[in-house]
Amino acid sequence: MIWESCYWKEPLLEAAERFRSLKVVEEPSEDQLVQLEKDVLVGFYSVRKLFETPTKITDEIKNSKLDVAWYPNVGKHVNWRNNHRLDELYDFSSGGREQRDAWFICSRIMHSFIFAPVVGDAGGLEAILFTSDNDKDKRLYALHIDHLIEFFKSVGNDNPTEIRWERNQVTGEESTVVK
Repeated sequence: MIWESCYWKEPLLEAAERFRSLKVVEEPSEDQLVQLEKDVLVGFYSVRKLFETPTKITDEIKNSKLDVAWYPNVGKHVNWRNNHRLDELYDFSSGGREQRDAWFICSRIMHSFIFAPVVGDAGGLEAILFTSDNDKDKRLYALHIDHLIEFFKSVGNDNPTEIRWERNQVTGEESTVVK
């Protein structure tokens, strides 16, 4: 249980600033890419922990959706020996876009089988690619760096001002509303 959320939220804001700085780095160093992966993994773990604590994040943030792109697997089994050959495993010329809830993204990142940064032709971090151990033979997801920055900042700056406990008169089920 998280008692004081600032220790979980402040690192999200710091990570968002590091992501922003990587957008303009022509060729990120190995140290920067390792820090990126750590920030993303620990950041989404932190988000999930905050979501699981009933009163630290508003319902609006908990119910938020993120835009992701996805690319289908070309029919090859993904394993630890080939998971770096993304262009052979996924069809980057097709795919789609969709909105996924934040919990879905947290789970896929935390259980990622593939995690890779996308650096643009002119340099600068553009997105992260990821897929979970369960989805690896189906889809590879892409989250644009601007959406990641925006999401971490929204969670890091989220400070509930109203907490209401309710009980359904018919079912007796209890719920908490956080605004």
